[in-house]
Amino acid sequence: MSSRRRSARDRARRELGQNFLINPSAAGRIARALTPSPNPVVELGAGRGALTRELVELGRPVIAVELDPRWADRLAAEFPQVRLHRCDMREFRFPTRPHAVVGNLPFGITTATTRRLLGLPDWTEAVLLVQHEVARKRARGGSQLNAQWAPWFDFRLVGEVPARHFRPIPACDGGILRITRRRLLPEECRSDYQSFVEAVYQARGRSLAEMIRNATGLRAHGLPPLPKDLPPRSWVRLYRRLRS
Repeated sequence: MSSRRRSARDRARRELGQNFLINPSAAGRIARALTPSPNPVVELGAGRGALTRELVELGRPVIAVELDPRWADRLAAEFPQVRLHRCDMREFRFPTRPHAVVGNLPFGITTATTRRLLGLPDWTEAVLLVQHEVARKRARGGSQLNAQWAPWFDFRLVGEVPARHFRPIPACDGGILRITRRRLLPEECRSDYQSFVEAVYQARGRSLAEMIRNATGLRAHGLPPLPKDLPPRSWVRLYRRLRS
């Protein structure tokens, strides 16, 4: 391969924050975080196949997505039983039947990829390796994204992967984020509920109560100081109370 092509690939990896998982134990923990099921598993960014190998051992159908043709060719040769898609994970067309999603997400596109997944209807659970701080933040709540999706998704931090288990070694540890579906509000409420959360987060005010009053014209009592302090399930109760 020419130095020009190699440098272009390396630059793209740096821009996306792509770090390969090299620790088999960590890969096994991610695969075992999945609920046992006969449904297929979609692996995003299969890379060198460390996680692919563990997913194949589960005995479930595996669909691997890998952009780099070099790694895609190696995956195809090593795992002929895996259905391989050579494309950008951001453009992959997910199955329209129940499936799980697993992936070591490039740190540079973690939020965009997560947002896209949350808007898709057919996956049942997702186990994602992301920056540890991002996984911790999602599991703890406190962000607009968490509040907007709380009625339909549960976020949990189920493990940590030290930076030394990646190549190249990133500046931060990884976190294993497990996302499962739930139903605290009917699906038909989604647009109105998410608009409500967005309006509150963007409203002026020095406190959550003041922001709600400015966003909706309604008063709410017994609230924590700021939107980030309101737990995800409490957003649902607040919405129901103000919409009743």
